[in-house]
Amino acid sequence: MQLKKELGNNIQKYRKLNKITQEKLAEAVGLEINSISSIETGKYFPSPDNLVKIAEALNIGLKDLFDFNGEYSCEDYIEEINRNINLIKNDKTRLCALNSFLKTII
Repeated sequence: MQLKKELGNNIQKYRKLNKITQEKLAEAVGLEINSISSIETGKYFPSPDNLVKIAEALNIGLKDLFDFNGEYSCEDYIEEINRNINLIKNDKTRLCALNSFLKTII
């Protein structure tokens, strides 16, 4: 499972539904077009601030970006989240940022 890919698919889906080009989305968010492309293809995970900007530019809620109707179970997501937390468990700044981000989507 790849959370970045699922997120990218949703961003692309909502961008196309809103008839917004990658260029316009990049301009609204303050990123380069190649960054939007990398996000949509799952190569790059946007920062929490940029996720909020993307949702606003697409006129959707942040929760909508993470509404995956894929083939993955809750256990799959929990496993991936735990792996990611283990990668940053000794970095107080990143843990604080993650906690703040989680509060925005709960």
